[in-house]
Amino acid sequence: MSSSVHAASDSAHRGRHVCLPFETESEKEEAVLSFIHEGLAHGRRCLFVGTRAEYEQLGLHLEEEGICSLRAESRGALTFSTPEEEYLVNGVFDPNAVLARIDRYVREALADGFTGLCATGQLMNVPSDGVWREIVWYEAQINENFARLPFTGLCRYPRTVVPANRVQDVLRTHPVAVVRGETCENPFYERPALALSDDSRARLDWQLRQLRVHNKAQRHLQDKTTSAVTAAVELATELETLRSSIRESSST
Repeated sequence: MSSSVHAASDSAHRGRHVCLPFETESEKEEAVLSFIHEGLAHGRRCLFVGTRAEYEQLGLHLEEEGICSLRAESRGALTFSTPEEEYLVNGVFDPNAVLARIDRYVREALADGFTGLCATGQLMNVPSDGVWREIVWYEAQINENFARLPFTGLCRYPRTVVPANRVQDVLRTHPVAVVRGETCENPFYERPALALSDDSRARLDWQLRQLRVHNKAQRHLQDKTTSAVTAAVELATELETLRSSIRESSST
């Protein structure tokens, strides 16, 4: 797994709020290992939310990468919790309580001398439509609530469990996505007001603007590439002229 870790660590999860719509367990394990590995390397406290078996497997993979998971645990750099403990209040998902809990965790990490908090959790089963709307609201709020705090989240969504239309909701609320091992800036991310809106016209206007922005960025990149090539050719010509002058001077 080592090679994939360092490949995915191409600034693993450059954004602060990342989604992982994964298809296989190995895909998930590699992305989580990369995420935790980078968090520990940058002095952050890392919280893994999942099953005990998954957490123990993560520890083994960290050991393979040269990180002692037991030592990381003992100093509070690596912590474990279950979805029930983190996401439910009296057995019910409470988005405001979860957001408040994350805020407290970030501030506690800073107070304990860490540079911030990395946390990763997973949707374990298919919720009702009402609970799903609360999850989408919660995901959208993360982008606003923690914009100025050193928090990075990796949200794991198994595509074998989550229906396609709900994966699209996930993409709408995460600025960055990890897709088959690649960390991608997400062109389908929407600002919270739009992501939580049913206004199809506003969404269409936004999508059309995105097309223009993307096209402008592509043209800008092409212009820069052309300019760089032109500058390189001119420099090569000048160097050749200089070499010719030196050779002529040496022969006389």
